[in-house]
Amino acid sequence: MIRQLERYSTSLSGIMKLRFLLRRNRGFMPHRHVAAVAFIALIALLVSACRSTAPPPSELEGAQTASDAYLAYERGDCVTARRLSDPEVLESWPFNEMRHSVLLIQGFCREIDGDVDGAREIYRRLVLDAPTSFASDDAAERTRILKLIEDDPGYSSRVLEVKEGANPDRPRRTPIDRVPAQFPPLAKATGVEGYVVIDFDVTQRGTTEDPLVVDSHPPFLFDGAALRAVRQWQYMREGSADGDSRQLIRIVFRPETEDDSADEGMETMSGAVDPPTDSRPDPQFDAQPDAP
Repeated sequence: MIRQLERYSTSLSGIMKLRFLLRRNRGFMPHRHVAAVAFIALIALLVSACRSTAPPPSELEGAQTASDAYLAYERGDCVTARRLSDPEVLESWPFNEMRHSVLLIQGFCREIDGDVDGAREIYRRLVLDAPTSFASDDAAERTRILKLIEDDPGYSSRVLEVKEGANPDRPRRTPIDRVPAQFPPLAKATGVEGYVVIDFDVTQRGTTEDPLVVDSHPPFLFDGAALRAVRQWQYMREGSADGDSRQLIRIVFRPETEDDSADEGMETMSGAVDPPTDSRPDPQFDAQPDAP
């Protein structure tokens, strides 16, 4: 977690400079876009500290493109998202987190469009070329899940079974330590929000095993962060011999939080997963975590 926090630190002076530069363009883009582009451009600035103190137009244009790509993906427009995240275009970008995160959207859209081999290639490039990036961590998660789907014919059926009707009488284990999920930096900067529903085992020792994403919005974007968090959670020990039990929980990601973690809106769920009809998380699951 310390490694991730060190990657995405921000500077007050950089924010003020970007606000000054973007204020002149406010009449040409929505207020939400102004804020998003400012924060995204900071990511590019942080990896180029040896350059001039003011960002050149190319960096601002890159921030605008990154913002447009993420907002298109949030609304389900993979045609636009794929065009804006074209790998050939990104070849000319600085080799930083912003570039890697935009390329990750290309992989997500290829997978959604059925081009699994193409998605695998994007994920492979991110893991090999940018191993310390947040995008690489998410690419590795998608590669692992695609491998599971390929090797286990029953994997997709398991997901569908939980999504359509989990056991409403499943026992609820008491959490004692739930590490917050880290918010993907470019998604947070762009103002994208969403949720992930995860089904997982809690062992007699109170550790978690076999986390399974059964629903998420936008698809894949927050899955990796949620899975990495759940793997670290701890629950009360269970003394009975059949103490292992599956839990179902929704983690909500909102960019309004001041730190880089996901919103603490989460609730242990039972029964079928019923995703909201619009693009926003369902308010009924915006509950505080269970008390330890």
